[in-house]
Amino acid sequence: MPVPAIRRPAVRRGVLSKLSALILAFALLGTLGGGGFVDSWSALALESRARALEARWDSMAADGVPAYYLASMRQEWAGSHSSLLLGASTSFWLPGASRTLDTWEARTSAIWSSVLARYTADAKAAELALHEARPDEPFAARKARLGLLSSATSPADFASLRDDWSLEARLVAIDSRIATAMGAIAGEAQRAKSLGIPSDPAGDAVAQAAAYASASSNSRMATAELLTRHLQSVQKDLQSRLDAATITQQAFKAAEAEISTASYYGLATAAYQSRVDADRAKYAAATTAAGFAALTADLNQVAASARHDVSVWLSATHVVSGITFYSQTHALSCEEAATSMALTHQGIHVSQDQILAEVGADLRPMYVDSQGRVRWGNAYETFVGNVNGSESNYTGLGTFYPPLVRVAKAHGAKVLAAGSMPASAVYAQVMAGHPVVAFATWDWRWHPRHDYLSFDGRWIPWIGPADASHVYVVVGVSPSQVLVDDPIRGQYWISRASFQAGYSDFQEAIVFA
Repeated sequence: MPVPAIRRPAVRRGVLSKLSALILAFALLGTLGGGGFVDSWSALALESRARALEARWDSMAADGVPAYYLASMRQEWAGSHSSLLLGASTSFWLPGASRTLDTWEARTSAIWSSVLARYTADAKAAELALHEARPDEPFAARKARLGLLSSATSPADFASLRDDWSLEARLVAIDSRIATAMGAIAGEAQRAKSLGIPSDPAGDAVAQAAAYASASSNSRMATAELLTRHLQSVQKDLQSRLDAATITQQAFKAAEAEISTASYYGLATAAYQSRVDADRAKYAAATTAAGFAALTADLNQVAASARHDVSVWLSATHVVSGITFYSQTHALSCEEAATSMALTHQGIHVSQDQILAEVGADLRPMYVDSQGRVRWGNAYETFVGNVNGSESNYTGLGTFYPPLVRVAKAHGAKVLAAGSMPASAVYAQVMAGHPVVAFATWDWRWHPRHDYLSFDGRWIPWIGPADASHVYVVVGVSPSQVLVDDPIRGQYWISRASFQAGYSDFQEAIVFA
């Protein structure tokens, strides 16, 4: 017969587990040397220290200590909690747990001091670098930064200052380039305004640069490259307009000059002027380099056409008709004789003696002052000396254009111009049909001047006494010669070169209608 099984008392598995844990706990407590429940309180104190240390690690991480500084201790801490017994990790119940905590606490304090010192040094270095990048910054700006340094307490504080100031130091050069670009754009915009260029693109760039200047460091760094490219594009666009508009302005001047020359010779210029006026209207509306270039091309064509007309005109011979020739009746009345001849072109007949009488004469003799200067009458005010005298012996000289113009106008003559003018102006007036009374030398050669000082203190142009001046009426020009009425030698042609040599000593003339 089968042996009946021995029945054992039924014990619940949970009760056995608790009992086993309790037995293990007492065994572990005994290993600490004290045994009993008193030692259990020491274990709990160790656990409390460990928990406080873990909280400190969390606080340090929040204050900016990098996680890798604490990683090894956190791993040790996690390992010590792999099994829990009576509410505390078994590792803390083992001998040496207190020393482990002491080590962790010391390492934790050292990490905090090391990281804080390093981040403090980094922030100070960043502040100094920013100051050196801004050598001209106001003292108050640096004082404010140093104040932020002194109030910082954590690695996170110092790291934030370091990052901000490092970024600002990097932005110094970038901001400077943007400011330089804006300065260039502003200058070019002013030039554009002076050149009358409408719709310049600088306004938008100025607005963007202003927004950039007021933005945060991070925003400036994020937008700096895009803004720089935009400013470069604006500057290039504006510069191309300025270059093209400057050339167009020069073309306007050249066209106007050619038209003026053509008009000076009496040529028809209305059509040319109309085109120039139309181009000015287009210029005021042009907004691209291509638009200005088109205007330049048209203006160059106008200038070339007007210049061609003048060239054709100059290639012909022009002689002023309707002038009565008179020989001078006194040794020094050449200017009166020339004026009398020129007046006949307007149908005005005034004798040399009448002109002399109305001009008047300063008969005071010349003298040499203590400084060796010749002092004589003012030939720009009246006739100087005796009309029958001679320059060579200082007995007579003559008069210049102002008294002659005064007398001519008094007799109703129309004087178109008087005074200083180049030989080209004389040619142009003759080609336009106007006789010109010209002051030159007797032999149509250039002579050194020996100007004298008038009694009233004015320097008077003079080539005497050894060389004599003379006055002529220019009545004709050809491409290579000039026709003159000489009150002594009659009418004859001389080369333009000779005329210009003799005329260059005085370069003064009277243009009659």
